[in-house]
Amino acid sequence: MKVTVAKNSGFCFGVSRALNIVEDLLKNNVKVCTFGELIHNNQVIEDLRNRGVKVVHSFSDIKSSLVVIRSHGTTQEVINQLKRKQIKYIDATCPFVKRIHDIVKKGCETYDILLVAGKRTHPEVEGICSYFSGKVYIFEDLAQLKDIILCREKIFKTVNSLMVSQTTFSVEKWEKCVKFILEGFTNIKICDTICNITSLRQSYAEKLAKTSDLIIVVGGYNSSNTVKLYEICKNHVQTIHIEKYTELKNYDLKKFNNIGITAGASTPMYEVEKVINYLNCMEEAHT
Repeated sequence: MKVTVAKNSGFCFGVSRALNIVEDLLKNNVKVCTFGELIHNNQVIEDLRNRGVKVVHSFSDIKSSLVVIRSHGTTQEVINQLKRKQIKYIDATCPFVKRIHDIVKKGCETYDILLVAGKRTHPEVEGICSYFSGKVYIFEDLAQLKDIILCREKIFKTVNSLMVSQTTFSVEKWEKCVKFILEGFTNIKICDTICNITSLRQSYAEKLAKTSDLIIVVGGYNSSNTVKLYEICKNHVQTIHIEKYTELKNYDLKKFNNIGITAGASTPMYEVEKVINYLNCMEEAHT
């Protein structure tokens, strides 16, 4: 059995930065809470919780802790409330997400409509939308974008609009949406805000999927970028998505010769190593 790990698997810059911020605070015995889960990985969140880091979702739960804003960012209202209530906080929002906030905030001066490619309920998307004062539309694919625009075609051909995306949005889906806009809507300004590492991670995962018998995607079920890796790979080869290596016991893996592994941006590499060790032990036992 050959096991190959896709390039760029594991923590991205934004996730590493957020975790390092919390680690430094813990080393200095600072009481810490995070407004929402710091990253989308249950194992990491549980480890932080065991070390005293509380996840809060309302201001009444903060009490005397220093608040850390999660890597996905938060809404303008939450930041305003923290300032208004004079609650001490550190902003661990990924710089690439922060860049979108700045683009959208500045866009209020020029654009009346904001189009956001991403998952409506994702905290990053909620944060992005909160920085725009005009009308906001969210779409997850080309079909939804067409539904939004073609029902209001006259408006979108006369009113100035801005289009951005969640940093972890599917590159393939984004390119289809951009092509549609460029074909007939000159009033829509397109800003490609997909993180470059996300693009590379998706590309490497797809290449590996084309040369493997099976792909194992490791990462949180609530991780948007991990789910996208799963969707990309399953278009080419049998693919399974797990959070922990113990879930592999539910699958018959002995029939596969070339297994590829990729992992989401919030997945620690030690979880990937556990998967590799499991496969190696299984192979040894089989031989």
